[in-house]
Amino acid sequence: MILSYSRVSTAEQAADGATSLAEQRRKNWAVAQLRGASAHDFAHYEDAGVSGSISLGLRPAGAELLAAAKAGDVIVANKLDRLFRSASDAMLTAEQLKKRGIDLILIDMGAEPVTGNGVAKLFFGLLALVAEFERERISERTIEGRAGKRRNGGHIGGQAPYGFKVVGEGRQAVLEPREDEQEVIRLTAKLWRELHARPHRVATRLNEMGVRLRGEKPVQATQVRRMLRNDRLAIGYDQGAVHG
Repeated sequence: MILSYSRVSTAEQAADGATSLAEQRRKNWAVAQLRGASAHDFAHYEDAGVSGSISLGLRPAGAELLAAAKAGDVIVANKLDRLFRSASDAMLTAEQLKKRGIDLILIDMGAEPVTGNGVAKLFFGLLALVAEFERERISERTIEGRAGKRRNGGHIGGQAPYGFKVVGEGRQAVLEPREDEQEVIRLTAKLWRELHARPHRVATRLNEMGVRLRGEKPVQATQVRRMLRNDRLAIGYDQGAVHG
């Protein structure tokens, strides 16, 4: 039996290229045909919107695949990173499959089982380490990119911070000041300087003045601290130290 597996992360779901579920399945089916399998000898499992950082056995379709696999079966996937979350995870799972009499084919390494002999096993181990390194570098670049976008006024997702609104969509989204909320921030800073008050007293005064935040919610001390401390929210006033 040929057990086909494909996976895409949430970010990859919208893709219609080499990483798409349909394309992965097509390549797996081609390998199955090369091995003489018919449609009755082919079962496909796929995880959509699942991160590669999750072990195969903890993914919905991945768990079904491992439970269904029997001695003599062959598991086929496009690439190592479709199945495994790290080099150690790849080596451990591959060894467990081998003990169960289950072969593993990774198409980017060829159409033969990767644990078939010493050379294949060595190459598989090296590829696993390279894939893990690449994943870590991608993660680092993503973090750096998000930080850079934040510094340049870009929006990295989620609700806009108080004092701003999101303009644009996707990668083009940026934060622009929302004047009504900026006015509340300026008033908060003014009261804090004039009253020399702790944040909870400033919040009390704002509520007495009838100030309400988004959703008509009353002002809390934590929100006062956030408005005064976060220089990304501060438009038009100088910040100073804020105490408990």
